[in-house]
Amino acid sequence: MTPENLLPFSQALRQVLDHTALLPRVEEVPLAEALGRFLAEDVKARENIPVADNSAMDGYALRAEDGGEPLRVREVLGAEQVAAAPLEPGEAVKIMTGAPIPPGADAVVMVEHTTVEQGRVRVLKPVKAGANIRRAGEDIRQGETVFLPGERLTPARVGMLASLGIPRVKVRGRPRVGVLPTGNELVGAGEPLKPGRVRDSNSHTLAGLILQAGAEPVVFPVVSDTPEDLKQRMSAALASTDLLLTSGGVSMGDFDFVEPMARELGLTIHFHKLNIKPGKPVVFATGGGRTLFGLPGNPVSVMVGFLQFVRPALWKMAGSPQLGPRVMTLPLAQAFQKNDGKRHFLRGVVSLGPQGLSVRLTGEQGSGMLHSMGRANALVVVEEDRNQVAPGEMVRVELLDGEAWGEP
Repeated sequence: MTPENLLPFSQALRQVLDHTALLPRVEEVPLAEALGRFLAEDVKARENIPVADNSAMDGYALRAEDGGEPLRVREVLGAEQVAAAPLEPGEAVKIMTGAPIPPGADAVVMVEHTTVEQGRVRVLKPVKAGANIRRAGEDIRQGETVFLPGERLTPARVGMLASLGIPRVKVRGRPRVGVLPTGNELVGAGEPLKPGRVRDSNSHTLAGLILQAGAEPVVFPVVSDTPEDLKQRMSAALASTDLLLTSGGVSMGDFDFVEPMARELGLTIHFHKLNIKPGKPVVFATGGGRTLFGLPGNPVSVMVGFLQFVRPALWKMAGSPQLGPRVMTLPLAQAFQKNDGKRHFLRGVVSLGPQGLSVRLTGEQGSGMLHSMGRANALVVVEEDRNQVAPGEMVRVELLDGEAWGEP
């Protein structure tokens, strides 16, 4: 532990993963519903891709040894057509990209390297046997393991399943993640804002992050800052979800009841205070098949807590081999200094300039400044033992899902 009894980041993440288990639910879905899901089985190729030798371009299929003389163009093959008969010496077939190679042909010459006169084609550049032919099974061979359990189905992977003739696939059930906002001060996005009130942004932010992580959000109404109401609502929410997130009520104020109510509900508190900034007060508790993350109320702290701890837990529940973010090491465009011995997660913008990729901070880094998070496409990590970063020095950068590179 640190001098302030704050749990180091690495130990906190280890505890989360140690107390998170794979969800047993499996379902079979059509490809149209498979995007973003995590595979629950390995996938083997039912056939070769390509199924047969085919042309890699528009041109002429021929015997490479015949390329020096004008050849009779016997027929024209579209991508869906098969040659009427094997190719004979002195013959060529005009062929389109993807069309099966006629028996007897062993090369395809690009149409740009030919001339045609009176039904005969002349090859202007020598061609070698095998040129411009895509061989059967050169991409995937029948029986080959294409995907493993836990892999997430991207658009390219869904397309590959379709190309393999697999119309349905077994996937892990989506974790049901409850979102329980707390605070007497919270009002909805469309409600009038009275003195002392703030609009509830965390529910919307968390629901989006949950969907982005491949899980199913269940957003509950705001709960008031009373122990009795919180305990009753937490109990019901824990019973109906795989994992529950609360926002607010985890600090040291007079109305912060999440931790004591979790204890009263029989959960074991694994940690409460972390050596990170933002997001120091995060409650992680489990017990009886229930999992609770008590996240802070500040909007940026909520996002940092989710990305660093909740998302890895959800991915482990889904059996994913990837539990961490996409990471780069880039030069920081400006100086940064700290002296608190904490791990800092700074909002940054990765951009491509004349000298290559770099990252700059979005400005003020206060934990309540959601606008600066909205402008960010990455988190810049400054580790506990690093007190300052000079302009141009390398830093760890965690890319935010769905965000594009910014302007230089």
